[in-house]
Amino acid sequence: MALEIAAWSATSPFGHGHDAFAAGVATGAPAPAAQVSDEWFPGPDTAHLVPDFDIQDLLGRKGTGVMDRTTALAVHTIGLLGEQDQRVRIDARTGVVLGTTSGSTLTQFTFTAHSLTRRKPYLVDPAQMPFALMNSAAARGASWHGLTGPNTTLAAGRLSAVAVLRYADRLLRTGRASGLFAGAAEEYSGPRALLERRAGNRARLGEGCAVLFVRAVPEGNRSAAATVVALDTRLAGDGEQRAALTASLRHALTGVAPEEVWGLAVSGVDGVESEAVREVLGMPVERVVEPSRLVGDTGAASGVFGLAALLALAERAGAARGRVAVATAVERDGMVGCVVVRLPGGPVGEGSGT
Repeated sequence: MALEIAAWSATSPFGHGHDAFAAGVATGAPAPAAQVSDEWFPGPDTAHLVPDFDIQDLLGRKGTGVMDRTTALAVHTIGLLGEQDQRVRIDARTGVVLGTTSGSTLTQFTFTAHSLTRRKPYLVDPAQMPFALMNSAAARGASWHGLTGPNTTLAAGRLSAVAVLRYADRLLRTGRASGLFAGAAEEYSGPRALLERRAGNRARLGEGCAVLFVRAVPEGNRSAAATVVALDTRLAGDGEQRAALTASLRHALTGVAPEEVWGLAVSGVDGVESEAVREVLGMPVERVVEPSRLVGDTGAASGVFGLAALLALAERAGAARGRVAVATAVERDGMVGCVVVRLPGGPVGEGSGT
């Protein structure tokens, strides 16, 4: 059985849904950015924000009074994918696997501050508590849309694309799920900006959610947006990220000829990723996309945005048919990894590997 990406959607600074993101990526120009500031990060800061994203306007007033932006992004994007694509088939074993950095940083900061500053006995808002947990987005995304299959949150940061696909593959191969909404979400907020700047990240931040609908299918299926060929992660020592990523790519691309690789999505960390790919392939890649340049540094969502960008470009490129695309990721803690997918229109690979 192969792990198939049947369909995808995104809520991004380009707008809402598959078509808005695909059109934005096709232009090659960054999404609009805005000046932002708040009590946690007076700034001013410049960020790529999702336009027209009023939670209660989009999702209604019931259950959204204290809903955080990360959860709302996930709920909204899962809904867009489930409602707008006929390739998404939902049953009692359809679930959610969602990647995150740590959940909603703003909610966590606010809840903690209230526990210290409000009058005793520390009268925090109890309705806010569930949203302070990192699994809020996946849990609420499932309950909102009546998804009763497995529900998992993976705090994998920029490696979330690899992590959620690997976890989804296990659930599908063992029969625990029939299909999965697998993706990642990241909000922009003052607390997140504060933490990123304190950690030395000077990149322009962004926000959004990208979700893939994945399922296990017999080898040779040609209806998918892509089929996962390989997944790989490595832990790099200090200053060894390029070497670790090179080893990861060599393993993941075993059996793939260099000329088969059509596209590359990089998370944009210090040029390490492009250099590693050139070293492994020995030749330039035809199409390179850097989501962080287009929609900002979206943290945990960056890898899934990278995959979505490659799939969006491949839909419009005849030269991509049947070829391979690669999405790489590098995290500050030393984790590196990659996802290799086979695009439709040609031979299907041997299925996902670990």
